[in-house]
Amino acid sequence: MNFKEESKKLDLPIIIVPFALILLICLFLFLRPNETNEFFTILNPFFRDKMSLVYLFVSFALFLIAIFLSFSKYGNIVLGKPGEKPAFSFWGWGAMMFCCGMAADILYYGFTEWLNYSQEAYIISKGNPFDFSNVYSFFFWANFWEYLVVGTCFAFMMHVRNRSKQKYSEAIRPLIGKYADGVIGKIIDIFATMAIIAAVACSLTFTVPVITVCLNSLFGIPANHITTIVLLILICVIYSISLANGLRGIKFLSSICIYVFLVFILYVFLLGGQAQFILENTFKQIGLLCHNLFLIFTDIDPTRQSTFVQDYCVFYNAFWLTWAITVPFFIGVISRGRTIRQTILGGLAFAMPGSVLCFSVLSNYSESIQIFNKIDLINIYNTTGNAYNVISEIINTLPFPKVALLILIISMICFNATSFDSISLTCSYYSYKNLSNDEAPHSFIKQLWAILLILFPVALIFSEGTANNLQNVAVIFGFPGAILVMLVVISFFKDVNNYQKEKQCE
Repeated sequence: MNFKEESKKLDLPIIIVPFALILLICLFLFLRPNETNEFFTILNPFFRDKMSLVYLFVSFALFLIAIFLSFSKYGNIVLGKPGEKPAFSFWGWGAMMFCCGMAADILYYGFTEWLNYSQEAYIISKGNPFDFSNVYSFFFWANFWEYLVVGTCFAFMMHVRNRSKQKYSEAIRPLIGKYADGVIGKIIDIFATMAIIAAVACSLTFTVPVITVCLNSLFGIPANHITTIVLLILICVIYSISLANGLRGIKFLSSICIYVFLVFILYVFLLGGQAQFILENTFKQIGLLCHNLFLIFTDIDPTRQSTFVQDYCVFYNAFWLTWAITVPFFIGVISRGRTIRQTILGGLAFAMPGSVLCFSVLSNYSESIQIFNKIDLINIYNTTGNAYNVISEIINTLPFPKVALLILIISMICFNATSFDSISLTCSYYSYKNLSNDEAPHSFIKQLWAILLILFPVALIFSEGTANNLQNVAVIFGFPGAILVMLVVISFFKDVNNYQKEKQCE
C-alpha cells in the first residue's frame, strides 16, 4: 500500500493539532523563556498544593486495583484468543516493558536523588536521612503498577475486544458511548498525545546533559548546547532505526539496553569497594520501606509543616501519571497472549527489582562516598547547584573511571532510545482513525513521530529555569492524566463484566 492510500486512514487532527501546539510552546520557550517559566510557575501551586490528594489517591487506588486484578477472577482472562500463547518470551517482554517505562533518568536519579532527600527536614525527622532517602526512592521508582493496570486495560481492548481504534477515547467508550467519536473523543486523544510529548521532554532534558558532562570528562568534548542537541539527534537516529524494524527492532534494542545496564550496575557493585555496605544498607532500607509502605502512600501532610510531600510525593505521582498516558498502550501491544495475572505480577516481578537494584547500588555507593568522608558530595552539590558534576565526581572514585564513564554513556543512550522508540510507535497507532490488531503503522508515520518527539526537548535546552519548567509541566499534565487513567480503569471494569456476561450466554 502506498502512502497516498495510507494517508486516507490517518486521523489528521491527532497529528496536526499536537504538532502545532508543540511548535507554539517551543517558540515561546525559545523566544520568551522567562515569561514561559512564570506562566508555568503561576499554574503550578494550584495543582501541586490544592490537588495533592488527587495525585496520591489515584496512585494508591491503582496499587489496590493491581492487587485485586491479580488475585481475583479477572486474573485468569487471557489477553488474546482463548488458549493463545504469549507473543514474546518473559525476558523479551520484560525488557521491552521495563525500557519503555524507564528512560535514562533512572541512572541520573540513582546517583543524585539522595542529595536532595538527605537535606530535607521531613526526612531528617524520621531518623537517619541516608536510610530514608533510599526508602522514598525505592517507593517512587518501583510503582510500575500504574503502567501495568492501565496497560492491561488497553490489552483487553485490543486483543480481547478487537477494537480497531487504538486510542484513549476508544478505551473509555464503555463510559462515554458515541461521544468517543465526537469532539470529546478528539479532545481526549489530543490531550493524550500532548501528555506523551511532555513526558518525553521531561526525561530527555534531564538526562542528556549528564551524557554531555560525561563526554566532556572522557573525551574533552565541550558540554554545551550544541553537544546536547547533537546527542539528541543521535538518540533520535538510533531509535528511528529501531522503530523502522518494528517490535523486533524494539525488542533487540531493549535487550541490549538491559545487558548494558546490568553490566554498569555490576561494575559499581563489584569494583567500587562498597559491596558489603550496599548489601547491608539495602537490606535495612527494604525493611524500612515495608514497615512504612502505607504511611508513605497516604501521608499527605495536611498541616503543611513542610513542602516535602508537595515537592516530591506529588511531583513524582504527577510525573508517573503523565507517563501512565504514554507507557501502558505499548505494554498492551506487547502483552498479547498473557493473562491479566501474568501481565501485572510478571511486570512487577521484572520492573520493581530492576528499579530497586539501580537505587540500592548507585545511591548507596554514592552515599558511602559521603559517609566515609572520601568526597563531600553534598557540599559540591550545594555549592555548584549542579548534579551533573556530582555524577562525574562519583564515577571518578571507581577503578578505571574512563571505562565506567563509557559504559554509563552507552547505557544512558540506550535507555533513552528504547523509551522513545516505543513511544513513537504508540503515537503512530494514535494517528489512525482505525487500525486492526494485525496492522502496523506506516513507516513514514513512525518516522514523523520520531522527529516530532525530539523538538520539545531541543526547545527546553534553551529555556531558562529548565528544571522548574519540567516539574511544572509534569504536575500540570499529571492532573488531567489522573482523571483520564481512572476513567480508563472504570471503563475496563464495565467492559470486562459485559464480556463475561456475553461468555455465559454463549
